[in-house]
Amino acid sequence: MIKKFFREKLVYLVNLWRKRPIKNYYNKNYDKKVLISYITQPFRKQSFSHTNYFEAKALAKAMDDLGYLVDIIEYTTTSISNMNNYDVILGFGDIFKFYFENSTKEMKTIYYGTGMHVCHQNTATLQRLKDVYHKKGIWITGSVRYVDKTWSYQTTLVDGIIALGNEECASTYKKHYSGAVHSIPVPCYVTKDAKEIIEKRESDSNRHFLWFGSSGLVHKGLDLLLDYFSINSHINLHICGDIFYEKEFIRVYSEEIFESANIYVYGFVDITTIEFEDILKKCSFSILPSCSEGGCASLVTTIMNGALIPIATKETSVNLEYGIVIKDFSYREIDKAIRKSLDLNDEEIINLQKKNLEHFCVENTHDNYFVNLKESLESILND
Repeated sequence: MIKKFFREKLVYLVNLWRKRPIKNYYNKNYDKKVLISYITQPFRKQSFSHTNYFEAKALAKAMDDLGYLVDIIEYTTTSISNMNNYDVILGFGDIFKFYFENSTKEMKTIYYGTGMHVCHQNTATLQRLKDVYHKKGIWITGSVRYVDKTWSYQTTLVDGIIALGNEECASTYKKHYSGAVHSIPVPCYVTKDAKEIIEKRESDSNRHFLWFGSSGLVHKGLDLLLDYFSINSHINLHICGDIFYEKEFIRVYSEEIFESANIYVYGFVDITTIEFEDILKKCSFSILPSCSEGGCASLVTTIMNGALIPIATKETSVNLEYGIVIKDFSYREIDKAIRKSLDLNDEEIINLQKKNLEHFCVENTHDNYFVNLKESLESILND
């Protein structure tokens, strides 16, 4: 009991140290100051595990370029003693509520939305939860993306909103906010030569589909794919992601996962590895029937690194001009989308792979993201 107490205390103190505030990151002497409320870890280490490592540093660099001294706090920070020292608050989190309720100084406030509006997200993810309950008779609450804190202050009272993704994502904010909403494409890490992968792709890849995702397995539609592929053994599903952390989901779907010869589970896959490259060569399609995303970096990652053809819902906030749209979260629509992909001949598949790669390698580069981000910040700050 005592050991457990001290172990938990140590973990708490370590996390507190890792998330400590960062002061004047670029060591500048500007007169204006911005407080970025996001995540602090990217300023202490580099990682390809999530695009938010790049996004966090891009937010800071853009504000430095615009002449602001940059401080960063963790989004869970509830209060600070020197709020009136800042000219801008940027990001998301509890500090926005503290500002609106306590600050005596007028400053610019900018919300950075990494997903759809929380009201849309919560409704959509809970509807998917209900769908699974009707199928399986159990509430798998640990596999949705429900946000307890709606943070309505920051999506209603701010001076501007920057939302990751396309107009599909931005529209969810415009329903609740009358100001400017700027949509910008999500950035993506590129570690593989997609053109080379197209040339080396395996001959039967048109019958192989990749689900590349993270937590919230019901939210991201993995249940729908397990329902479908477990009874369609002539096609194959490859699953990349830390799915075993969601133990109740694994228990409920154990038969589909472990007893289907055409379903392959890899766990978390580092995108810098040969393993990731080999999986991309096996598949022609990337499939993700998610109910709410902000640009969906995981889907874009499979396109920019492997030229996979996206089969996805419009709620992924990804351009599907050269992909296949899953119109709703039913078995019928999953079937229609997959049948459409199977009807494509080899020439059509290669053509679509090249068109997707060409589009996303312009739209979703780090450079294009940064240009759009900086222009959006300037627009809001100068309004």
